[in-house]
Amino acid sequence: MTKMTRRRFVEKTAALTGAGLLAPLTDRIAPPASAAPLPRRPFGRTGVEVTMVGFGGGSRFYLPIKDDETGAELLRQAIDRGMGVVETSANYGNGVSELRIGLAMKTHRAKVFLETKVDARDHDGAMKEIERSLQRLQTEHLDLVLHHGLMDKSQLDRVLAPDGAERAIRRMVDQKVVRFRGFSCHWPALTLDGINRLEPQAIQVIPNATRNPDFETEVLPLARERGIAVMAMKTCGMGYFVKDHTTVPDRMDRFGPPPGAFDKPDLPTARDYLHYALSLPLTTVFVGIDALPTLESVIRNARAFKPLSKTEMTSISARAQVFRTTGFWHPREAGSPEPGA
Repeated sequence: MTKMTRRRFVEKTAALTGAGLLAPLTDRIAPPASAAPLPRRPFGRTGVEVTMVGFGGGSRFYLPIKDDETGAELLRQAIDRGMGVVETSANYGNGVSELRIGLAMKTHRAKVFLETKVDARDHDGAMKEIERSLQRLQTEHLDLVLHHGLMDKSQLDRVLAPDGAERAIRRMVDQKVVRFRGFSCHWPALTLDGINRLEPQAIQVIPNATRNPDFETEVLPLARERGIAVMAMKTCGMGYFVKDHTTVPDRMDRFGPPPGAFDKPDLPTARDYLHYALSLPLTTVFVGIDALPTLESVIRNARAFKPLSKTEMTSISARAQVFRTTGFWHPREAGSPEPGA
């Protein structure tokens, strides 16, 4: 495959954005960002530091962008602008995310902390996924591997069984193929159980300004006490918390905001959501990147970050409550019990 020139990439993403196919989360007007690294934070107690904002390789990356090389060049642009952490998963887009990231890793692997996740809960399945991920990502090692989206106690029990996926990940750590291990989860009570039983070095969870579900009361303090790196995802509700988000028709009715949500006055901005998350005791905030203007706005907002006061955070959270039932990680009907509760 011929590498796309930077000029062709900018022209192509600009055309797609103008056509409404790659609507950015934030402002469409973004000045060129400098190549200086973004501020870094400790990755738990590992002795490693990573950038406080990272590239999210989930659906906002692989669904709107239909061309693999365009996606790969978008990631190259992110890394060249100082975004030094990349997350994906073995089965994001049936492998599309990893394949696109792998194209970028051919030239940019040494510049990033690379994370993927495994969906298999058994040893053999997890080993196959890790081996496949190494091939797709075109790398000989992974900085972090997580159990992807633990949903209930039975899944936690399964990964911890003698023939479970945790054994596979630890085996890869022992062989120096994987540096660090952990899990991702959408539920605070289950996350607490996972911390106690898996003893992870890192977790990926969904703390955001709606505080539904609420990771701030127990999970973040425990992780800090244990020296666990906490990575945040969906801090802007996969884009559903802001008006100019990428529209994915088959998901909008199920996961989008309630009718009339954007008629409310003084709603938080994408910058508010990012700064709220960065003001929490987190290691990295992942943001799904769908176009170059989105990328440059995220980097600009990250560079402008100063920790929010308690009053400012309370204000943002209060104004975000209209979106409490928005998103696919919890039911539309607030108050339903969570797994593990």
